[in-house]
Amino acid sequence: MENETIGLEYLKELIKEKKISDLRSLFDEHNIVDMSELVGELELNEALFLFKTLKKDVTSQIFSYLPHDKQETLIQTFTGPQIREMLDELYDDDIIDFIEDMPANIVKHVLQNANPKQRAEINKLLSYEENTAGSIMSTNFVVLKEHDKIIPAITKIKQQGQDAETINYCYITDAKKVLRGVVGLRDILLSDHDMTMEDIMDTDLIFARTADDQEDVAKLFEKYDITVVPIVNNDDCLVGIVTVDDIIDVIHEEATEDIHKMGAITPIDSTYLETGVFTMAKSRIIWLLILMISATFTGQIMASYEEVLSFNVTLTIFIPMLMDAAGNAGNQASTMVIRALATGELTTHDMLQIWWKELRIALICGSIMGAVNFLRILIFMGQVDIMTSIIVSVTVFITVGLAKIVGCTLPVIAERLHLDPAVMAGPLITTVVDAMSLFVYFQLVTIFLV
Repeated sequence: MENETIGLEYLKELIKEKKISDLRSLFDEHNIVDMSELVGELELNEALFLFKTLKKDVTSQIFSYLPHDKQETLIQTFTGPQIREMLDELYDDDIIDFIEDMPANIVKHVLQNANPKQRAEINKLLSYEENTAGSIMSTNFVVLKEHDKIIPAITKIKQQGQDAETINYCYITDAKKVLRGVVGLRDILLSDHDMTMEDIMDTDLIFARTADDQEDVAKLFEKYDITVVPIVNNDDCLVGIVTVDDIIDVIHEEATEDIHKMGAITPIDSTYLETGVFTMAKSRIIWLLILMISATFTGQIMASYEEVLSFNVTLTIFIPMLMDAAGNAGNQASTMVIRALATGELTTHDMLQIWWKELRIALICGSIMGAVNFLRILIFMGQVDIMTSIIVSVTVFITVGLAKIVGCTLPVIAERLHLDPAVMAGPLITTVVDAMSLFVYFQLVTIFLV
């Protein structure tokens, strides 16, 4: 049920009147994600009352869905026993999600109240490099042995399943914890009782290593259409799993990061409203300065052709159109190539194919744009002579072609240099092709008009 159906005021009223039974029923009956959104809008004292009132498994789920700033505020006010109770109900990867960006004093506060096993698992997960498979994996999974028969295996699943993030897939390891196979719960339940895990396990494993980039792990989910991936260390020992809910978060993070980079913004982790003004300005100013300084080349080109402009002032009215056409054409090509590189559809070895395709696209688009521009000038700008109209239209044709080539080439170069291709997009490409379009324009004017 949606938040509007329940109503924030109704929830506040129940808290104010301390109707504990009604509050527990409310959270039992409605979707926990929707209810968490309402809790995120409560005052601190109201939220604390809920956390003292509701069942511990419910409050731990609510906490995992709250905004980062709300989690930080609550942790600071929780007592040691409250933190311990909450940690007992959370999966390890959910614990990491909320503490990895917390201030050091809050992380210390959480670790002090974790039991020794939890503390060891949390410290291990925190030790993995950010944005790797190890940093997003969960250590809560079901492990079986090759010689386990069906009934003993089901017993183990019941025992381990209480803390496991998923029981849909059970992993088979040897005495050294090396991953040997995987068995689906369906196969276990439908197999004969005298069969062992070795008889029914799948040894054609899809897995990732702890140091693999989280984006590469996401590609495994997309390629093989799976819901969970086992994570192994360098010795092939099973150390964790990544589930599809974690990958959805990764896809969201990576997409947001690419959008920021394509807009010439240094990526930021927090939301728009949560990010401070100075932090937001800092994320933008670096690229704004770079692009402003790089625009010097455009100014220098115009200054070097000052005599050409003075010869025919009418030439200046076409400059904005030429720069816009080139910039838009370059951005279209870069956007398509960046996306194809991100999904693995293209690699740096496909450069010749990319050039050939973009050249043909440029021929079609440039021809149509040049012809339409020629007619536009004739119809709406009768004072412009035919020769100037032809030069402007030819410039459109040439610069669209050059812009397409530049737009598709720069992202591939970035990929080859192990940089994020998204950096070579939008404003940067626009700046480059603007200068190119002006150079081509003035060269043609110099040859045929001056």
